[in-house]
Amino acid sequence: MKLAIIGSRGLWVEDVGAYLPPGVTELVSGGAKGIDTCAREYALSHGLKLTEFLPDYRRYGRAAPLVRNREIVAYADQVLAFWDGKSPGTKYVIDQFKKQKKTVTVHLL
Repeated sequence: MKLAIIGSRGLWVEDVGAYLPPGVTELVSGGAKGIDTCAREYALSHGLKLTEFLPDYRRYGRAAPLVRNREIVAYADQVLAFWDGKSPGTKYVIDQFKKQKKTVTVHLL
C-alpha cells in the first residue's frame, strides 16, 4: 500500500514507524522540510520504497506546490497527516484525500 506522509514544515516526528498502518509497501512524500523529511529518512533507513513528488517551479511557477500536492493525492492509496492545525497546504491535501474517499489519518501536533 502506498502511504503519503504529509505535514506542516515546522513539525518533526522522531519515530514515523510508530504511526504506520499495516501493509505499507511504499512511502510517498513531497520532499519538503519537516514531516516530509521525517518520511524520507524513515523510508531510507528501513528499506521502504520512497516516491517523492517535488514541486516543479520551472514548469508551474508559484502553483508548483499545489500541482505537487495533487500528484501525491492521485498516486497514494492513503494519507498519514501530521498537522499543526494551521497549515493550509496540509489541510488542502487532507481534504483532497477525503474527496477521493481515500483513508485519512490525522495527528494534530
